[in-house]
Amino acid sequence: MVACGGGETSEETAETTASAPAAEEAMVVAWVAPEEAKTVANPFTADATSIEKGKGIFTQYCISCHGEDGKAEVPAGLEVKAANLVDKTPSQTDGELHWKLLSGKGAMLKISTYGISDEGGWHLINYVRTLAAQG
Repeated sequence: MVACGGGETSEETAETTASAPAAEEAMVVAWVAPEEAKTVANPFTADATSIEKGKGIFTQYCISCHGEDGKAEVPAGLEVKAANLVDKTPSQTDGELHWKLLSGKGAMLKISTYGISDEGGWHLINYVRTLAAQG
């Protein structure tokens, strides 16, 4: 499963100009949560219980693409362009990450697809923060 934190996707450019190469170039497009998501606070303290719950979710659903360390240096993660959570998540608020978990995009399906609750999403974020802190 790719259900965490927002990877990048390739998109072909729609236009070419006389100065552009004949073949269309692929560009990386960042996945940005709406402004209102930025201010949504995580209702769960990142204590040992929450982090352990998040780790269980991550291990069951996210590790195959994001890897044990969250860096997406695994074959499935490379194939689907899973996000390197260690690099991508520190600059995002918990609210932004939660919005992405609830919304899904491309290969990263929304967490409800897997029966992960809204609450589970918050615990997942708390766990992913520990991966980023470990670097």
